[in-house]
Amino acid sequence: MAKWGEGDPRWIVEERPDATNVNNWHWSEKNATPWSKTRLPELLTGFSVEAGPVKFEFTEIKKLEGEATANNRKAKLIFLYEWVVEVKFSATVAGDELEYKGYIEIPNLSDENDADEIDVNFTLDTKGPFEAELRRVMNDQGTKKIREQLSLYIRELKEEFSKGLILPTEKPKQQVISKGKTVIDKKSFQNMVISDKTNGEKSKAVSTGPIPVKTYTVKEHFKCAPDHIFGIFTDPKMVQVWTNGSFKCASVEASNDFEVFNGLVSGTFGEIVPNKVVNMKWRSKSFPESRHAIVKLDFTDKCAPDHIFGIFTDPKMVQVWTNGSFKCASVEASNDFEVFNGLVSGTFGEIVPNKVVNMKWRSKSFPESRHAIVKLDFTDKKDRTLVEISALDVPEVAYEETKNVFERYYLQSIARSFGFDVRPF
Repeated sequence: MAKWGEGDPRWIVEERPDATNVNNWHWSEKNATPWSKTRLPELLTGFSVEAGPVKFEFTEIKKLEGEATANNRKAKLIFLYEWVVEVKFSATVAGDELEYKGYIEIPNLSDENDADEIDVNFTLDTKGPFEAELRRVMNDQGTKKIREQLSLYIRELKEEFSKGLILPTEKPKQQVISKGKTVIDKKSFQNMVISDKTNGEKSKAVSTGPIPVKTYTVKEHFKCAPDHIFGIFTDPKMVQVWTNGSFKCASVEASNDFEVFNGLVSGTFGEIVPNKVVNMKWRSKSFPESRHAIVKLDFTDKCAPDHIFGIFTDPKMVQVWTNGSFKCASVEASNDFEVFNGLVSGTFGEIVPNKVVNMKWRSKSFPESRHAIVKLDFTDKKDRTLVEISALDVPEVAYEETKNVFERYYLQSIARSFGFDVRPF
């Protein structure tokens, strides 16, 4: 037997902090489900979203199903979670006494999706005149806020359940949290999570030599005539209103310089086509010296009856909002059609361009050989086009499905496909 202090050091067992899982080799796991069931309701209720006259309040959890775990294998942190969440809301519109009720569904909160990839589905139980406006606000500001809250949940989950999962070794090594899109790096992980920080000064803009450039495009829909919107961008008095009096320009004409927002933005007007197009050389104060972007404002009347009529009757446009499922030799009287993979079929009747479409129409749920008589009326309301859909002789057993098909498969699909934030019907 070797004397104390003598012998081969390989035989000596030393005390080490990771003795229960040497080098963090074996799989270890923490159950994050109970914590998640407490934290998700805290994050997804008790707050409001406001946009102009519209206000949403998220009141209570309707459904919360799923699980979450934090795992360690070979010094790698793996987060697994999958949740289906439904949250009730109430909504009001200033000047309207009606209170709207409904809920949002989050079907894919999981480790396979980043926060900005999570779906937020909107269901409105109350019918009223502002349904389209509520839908627009929820799809924009509402969805953005929900995703921000879910991003906070994901970050807190990783911070809370990383602690103590990887035991410190004799020689700390870089640790990595990995699993698909839930990856975050851990350096010298010792029972704590190091949050990302951005240090150092901001890079300064340089004006010499080639610089990387990108193209930015945005579309916004205004429920009014193009000439009015055009004036908002080009009539000096109207521009002064939305720029808080900061607009400086001798006159809005080609080759004239302009400045706005106290010098934050400046440039030179190019070709201007009344009610159609405004071109300009445009720069932000943060641009490298003497650099300009080429900006073009296009004004398109998307609410004219001929445009809306085309959405329902031009085969190429119909294919867009039906996901390529429209089958018809040509949109003419007496021609049969099929759409949504056979869910809907029928025969066109009298068609008056930009005015009326008649058809024999049936859903797959109708009793055999039964058809409803459907009429689409298009009315020019100057700032919008009113589309009235009437369906006669709908079998009572299929009434709710018929209503769902027109609202969901027709109107909502058209609004989503053609960018109508506020539906023009």
